Amino acid sequence: MRTLFIFLTVSFATSIASYAQRDSLWSQDDISNVTVFLYQEISDMSAQSGSGTIINHNGKYFLLTANHVAKEMRNDAKVVFRIAGDKPGIVDLLALSKTHSLKWTTHPIADLSLMELATTNKEIEQRLKEWSFPSYLIYGGRETAPKDVDITFLGYPLLDLQLEHFSPLIFTSHLASGLITQRRADTKTKCTFFYLDLPSMQGCSGSGVYYSVKKAMFIGGNKTIFLGVVHGTQADNTGGKLAAITPSYYIWDILKD
Repeated sequence: MRTLFIFLTVSFATSIASYAQRDSLWSQDDISNVTVFLYQEISDMSAQSGSGTIINHNGKYFLLTANHVAKEMRNDAKVVFRIAGDKPGIVDLLALSKTHSLKWTTHPIADLSLMELATTNKEIEQRLKEWSFPSYLIYGGRETAPKDVDITFLGYPLLDLQLEHFSPLIFTSHLASGLITQRRADTKTKCTFFYLDLPSMQGCSGSGVYYSVKKAMFIGGNKTIFLGVVHGTQADNTGGKLAAITPSYYIWDILKD
């Protein structure tokens, strides 16, 4: 499959810093660069969309998102990267798939899907090398972070692809709970989540949730840790809304060597 658009006249790399030079503390710009927008046009007036994260594991690259986002993608789905100058880099999803098909590995319980990526395009290959989140920073434990530390999540609002500028929305939140087993919003089957004290929004589903993202002032540690994937917003009849997060330990069930 071909790349849909030439990436304007801007280099696809958004930083001169290579992955090898980056330490374990990631900034908001850094995590923006590994977060992508997934877009499936339904008609001229409607589309399905969500967010995802490019990760690397044992020399391989993967697209991680929520299963309820992945299952809406078809053969003409697009992936949009944020490139230099807050510009969009738009690629056919099939062009990134290692199998040139929409072959997802889906968790049997959690709202998670993975697709292995591969490309012969040198610019995109360099982009994946420089901007993919390392699996060693994906938390595998079942303890939640302290409730007084900053938690960052991000994602892309509902958009069309007629874009001059393109960047994610970034939110700083705190944990509102420990682990809670409840029903998924999409399948109504039981799964474990934790909750943030802010709601998610449409377009954020499938994006990453992080502890200790580097800012001018933040409460955290010396490593940025991937804690989970946005499932959606939990609401009740009082009007209360919280972001429901799929814990990252589920990722290790499907992230194989």
